[in-house]
This record gives sequence, structure tokens and C-alpha cells, in this order.
Amino acid sequence: MALRLRQARVTDLPSIYRGEQSYIRRWEPDHEQAWRSQMERHLTRWVENFERMTVAVIGEQFAGYSLWAPEKGCAELCTINVHESYRRAGIGRALLDAYTLDATRQGFTHLALSVHPDNPAKSMYERAGFVCTGTGAHNYLRYERQGATFPTSGDR
Repeated sequence: MALRLRQARVTDLPSIYRGEQSYIRRWEPDHEQAWRSQMERHLTRWVENFERMTVAVIGEQFAGYSLWAPEKGCAELCTINVHESYRRAGIGRALLDAYTLDATRQGFTHLALSVHPDNPAKSMYERAGFVCTGTGAHNYLRYERQGATFPTSGDR
């Protein structure tokens, strides 16, 4: 079945919540309690940037999502997640490309994201032209991409 990217809907929020929870449990289990205690902050960010939330669908099945937000003059990828049963099929890259396209259409030339050092998505970011610039909060690796050579197709 074909991959389709679309704007998130309110009815997607439970699936997004489960995706975030799954990530924390897999990659940062020691931080789950802190993540839960900050749930109101997470929800606020999701709502404030809802128009920047993209959902990946295969057939009628929820396959993944991404969210970005303007942050200190750049477009910050806040989260990107692909459901475990759909990984390694190009969905993460499609969501990443949608983020870069959307951000550049809104005038951003500086894109950034942070990733857990053990997360294998690092290689996807590097293949997409993001460069590791150091470590940031919670020892996450900081990746940035600047310039105007972003995807020009792939409208959602």
C-alpha cells in the first residue's frame, strides 16, 4: 500500500501519545517518570504547533508522525516516530523530508534537531544533510542543517 502524509487530526493524538511513550520506554526508560510529569508541557507544545504536525498513513493505518516548531530563529524538529511495524521502509525519511520542505516554505533556512546518542535514526539525519554540532540538553546529540538545498517536491 502507498504511503500518504497528511496534516495531523485531533483523533491522531492518542496514537502520537503512544508513540512518544513507546520511544521513552525503549530509549530512555529511566526518564519515563519525568516525561509523564511533564505531560502538560508536551500537550501544550503539540497544540501550539499542531499545524506543523504531520502524520504518515499506509492504507488507513497510522504509521508515524513528526512535529516541528520555530525555536530561536530555526525550525526545530521536536519529534519524529515511526510505528515499529513500519520501520525501515522509508517512512522516517519521508517525514523528515516533509519537515524540511514545510520549514523552508515558511522561510526557515536553519533546521535543527536533537537525538539520543543510541538512536539509530542518527544515520538517517546524516544522510539527509544534517551535521552533528555537539551535545545539548540531557547529552542529546545536536544536529543542524543550513542552506537552501532542501527538497522541492513531496507536497502533502
